[in-house]
Amino acid sequence: MNLEKMLSAQAELDKHIIEKKGLHGFDLVPNTFLALQVELAEFANEGRWFKHWSDDQEPRTIKCIKESKLETVDGIRKVVDEGAYINPLLEKFADAIHFYLSIANQKSWQDSLYIYEEQLDPDDFDGDLTAWYLEMTYFINKSHFEKPSEEKSKQWKEKFGFPEKQYWFRMAWILFLNIGINGFGFTPEQIEEAYFAKNTVNHQRQESGY
Repeated sequence: MNLEKMLSAQAELDKHIIEKKGLHGFDLVPNTFLALQVELAEFANEGRWFKHWSDDQEPRTIKCIKESKLETVDGIRKVVDEGAYINPLLEKFADAIHFYLSIANQKSWQDSLYIYEEQLDPDDFDGDLTAWYLEMTYFINKSHFEKPSEEKSKQWKEKFGFPEKQYWFRMAWILFLNIGINGFGFTPEQIEEAYFAKNTVNHQRQESGY
């Protein structure tokens, strides 16, 4: 994934929203954290792995948004329009990425999103999606609510490379990527493509009065 390009695109989208909605001067960080939690919950809902009460726990990875069109040509039924499909699970994952990036930009935490390849090692992923998801959301909350002293943040930076709140945000991001890549098999290329596709839609929504 080209994170530099994605962070820049997110900054442009957020700027567009702020200008369109007249939000200059507002602290949007709390709303962005809430939006991230909402999108993550919607992602989990599409993943369905936690629904022990249901016989249908298959993730929602394909949805028809436009039916194929068939016509008879010389007595033969042919597809003249292939129709269109989306991957709802991947789309919700991309929605959550928007808010991870937005928080990173707003808090100047961009460097926390750059991680090492070994932090996505499939051998370290035990497949317990619920545990990984709950720990991720716990770290997100810590990155928002913790109020460490300046001295403690300095100590965390010396020990872990990041101030405490930023460290927890980084850990949440690492867990999130593991869920997508090792849990559901998304490739970095698919994630980036899905992000930019939804980014374009989000710009269009601002122009259409969304």
